[in-house]
Amino acid sequence: MKNMRFLVYLGLISACILACSRPAQNPVKTAYNVSDILAFRKEKDRAFRESSTSPLLPKDRRNFRGLNYFPVDSTFRFSGPIHKYHPMPRDTIVGTGGELRPALKYGYFKFRYGGREYRLQIYKILDNQPGYEKELFLGFTDTTSGKTTYGGGRYINLEENPQNFYEVDFNLAYNPYCAYNPKYSCAVPPEENHLPFAVTAGEKSFKSH
Repeated sequence: MKNMRFLVYLGLISACILACSRPAQNPVKTAYNVSDILAFRKEKDRAFRESSTSPLLPKDRRNFRGLNYFPVDSTFRFSGPIHKYHPMPRDTIVGTGGELRPALKYGYFKFRYGGREYRLQIYKILDNQPGYEKELFLGFTDTTSGKTTYGGGRYINLEENPQNFYEVDFNLAYNPYCAYNPKYSCAVPPEENHLPFAVTAGEKSFKSH
């Protein structure tokens, strides 16, 4: 379940960050602007603390002093196309509440890290609410999951674009709502999106419930 107003608000902030770092027409990697990431984090903290639609439990909002993050690290930013499947197989994404969400296996994003190549599978969930029709699902786990980061995995926002050029910036990796509040059901990253190294970028664990 999503709270639409709050997600749209944070989505607009995230879109502004990505727009600053991704050219519309030329798939060329641009200079990394750390201040944009820090500004996004500050605004997200404010929204979590002050918004009436914050996912935080009331007791957590009273004592909230900000989310926990790794330092910004530009080596965890990658760019390139999504290699689309033709045709796109139908699949399902499991929710933490046990429900099955119909999806298309959209394609994969390929990147190199530490001298090795990795692939992250990208999905298009078919029951997204109005306003999210172009949203692509990229959820992942890594060797920090359940230790310094949320055990259920983290997400990175992607949206279909005609250039088929994407920034996968792990500095913008974030926790799903169920990391803050057990009343939410969140999409579970597929097992094939487990990265066998520590992604020390993006959001850390919030707390244990």
